[in-house]
Amino acid sequence: MIYQRERRRFERIEVTWPTTIITSDGQFAGETKSLSQVGASFYCREMPPIGQEFRLEIQPPSRQPILVSAKSIWAMEQVPLENSGLFIIGAEFEYISEADLQFIGKVIAHEKSQGE
Repeated sequence: MIYQRERRRFERIEVTWPTTIITSDGQFAGETKSLSQVGASFYCREMPPIGQEFRLEIQPPSRQPILVSAKSIWAMEQVPLENSGLFIIGAEFEYISEADLQFIGKVIAHEKSQGE
């Protein structure tokens, strides 16, 4: 439980950017739900097994994709009553470039300053 509290010290923002999940089973389209400098949650129709590592390509508007190695740490079906067939996946970044890390930090800071 201490680990969870430690991870949450990083601010996160809600974003809806196209996302591609690349696993050993194939490539799947998705969309981000939230983003921090250490992880993301996203919607997709395929659910990678918990703990599986995969590549995640997040496409912000007007910028090259953010490329990360990630590991799924939780998953749940999104609003089962709607029968949407979508899952929400929580992923922790295993590797992210310094440039992408800085970009996410700037986006978060900008969004937080707009909300004040």
